[in-house]
Amino acid sequence: MTFVQHAANAIQRLLPHIEVSDWQERQWAQQGCVWTAADRREVRITITFGTRSNSNSVSLVAVARRRSIRGASSVASEIVDTREHQICDLVACRISNLLTANAPALLADPTSLKAIAREFDESVVSDHIQRHHKLELPVSAVLSSLHTLSEQSYENKALTFGCVLDPTDTEVADFTNVFPSDFLRSKKYKALSDGFRTAYWVSTHGAVVGFVDLDRTGVVPLSEKNHFPDWSEPIAKVSRSGRCGVALSRQGDILIFDEGTLRLTYRYGQWQYWNHVHLVKLLRDRAKAQRVPKRMLGRVVGTIYRVALDVSFRRSGGLFVILHNKDNLHDIVRPGDAIGDSARESTDASFDAVVAQRTIQSLPRSVAVELASLDGAVVLRNSGQVVAYGAVLQPKKSGKLHGSEGSRTKAAIGASNYGLVVKVSSDGDISVYHDGNEFIRV
Repeated sequence: MTFVQHAANAIQRLLPHIEVSDWQERQWAQQGCVWTAADRREVRITITFGTRSNSNSVSLVAVARRRSIRGASSVASEIVDTREHQICDLVACRISNLLTANAPALLADPTSLKAIAREFDESVVSDHIQRHHKLELPVSAVLSSLHTLSEQSYENKALTFGCVLDPTDTEVADFTNVFPSDFLRSKKYKALSDGFRTAYWVSTHGAVVGFVDLDRTGVVPLSEKNHFPDWSEPIAKVSRSGRCGVALSRQGDILIFDEGTLRLTYRYGQWQYWNHVHLVKLLRDRAKAQRVPKRMLGRVVGTIYRVALDVSFRRSGGLFVILHNKDNLHDIVRPGDAIGDSARESTDASFDAVVAQRTIQSLPRSVAVELASLDGAVVLRNSGQVVAYGAVLQPKKSGKLHGSEGSRTKAAIGASNYGLVVKVSSDGDISVYHDGNEFIRV
């Protein structure tokens, strides 16, 4: 049952924007995942134990839907998309198949069950990538090779790596030259691709059909609808037209791209599927304010989200506050830290004049990232106007603290009583706070 609990919780580990009801024990039912209604707003997940013919067989059933928050009715009514549905189905079927076919052997050997538990999330992710992209080569082998590379170095530098898996290329590999195992035995082939500018081009059967300059290959620009860390734009570009882009960063992160967008990541031992559109809508609904057009607020929140992604994958940390009421600025910012304060130093005042002329959405993305990376917080109005940067937060309302939070988290909790707060920790987690509480972390 410890294994079942861990494996079932893979749904919320992999899909942090999905919430799952309590599991209920029922009579035996077919394993898997089905939409509960034609509107596709929720899915019913069924894990089975045993076979239909066994009268003692039972099922565990739960319902999953979009994560919702008070006041965010437009998000709560959104559909569960087909990829999230497939991930839920893979989790349910994998647990059911393991414990129906192999229960006696696994119960007799708890070590095997623990090993399966450690690899459970990755097995679901590799199966999902393989099915979604209709690839013939084993994606699990690619991911395993990247884990091995992340533990190695070349000339005292951590290795980076990139490949593009192309299901439309059907070239068959020579049985002695199959990607990745046959190529990554050699150190020179490990260090040849960096995932930033160059990548292996691999057919659906695992044949290396090219070695490409990513900047020259993905020449069509991406739009604001595409979400990715800024440094990964070249490989994001070439992941369109059904292809799958895979990158290993110097921090040991594995990033999976398709259709120009970051879809899956492996960081600090955990896999996650990214539904960027839903996350941005959650933020927009929490930041909504009177007299601010919905489209403008969407652009403000979208910009902050993209900058947060950049800061997250740089591991530099950052803090954003979107005020609900501009008059609350001095209730949270230390005197002298807000733009226009009389106590500002002359150099600050000169730079203030430059920043005050721009909104966060009109700043170059790299500049916004640098502002966020300063010690302190970036504070904005709902319109996107920057009213403080590198600011020390001293909110008059501190919120509920437990005494174990770090200084950035304490500042985020207190400031969230005055608006929406997006905190990026130095280990890459992105957390969102409102009304003194964290309501989502990715």
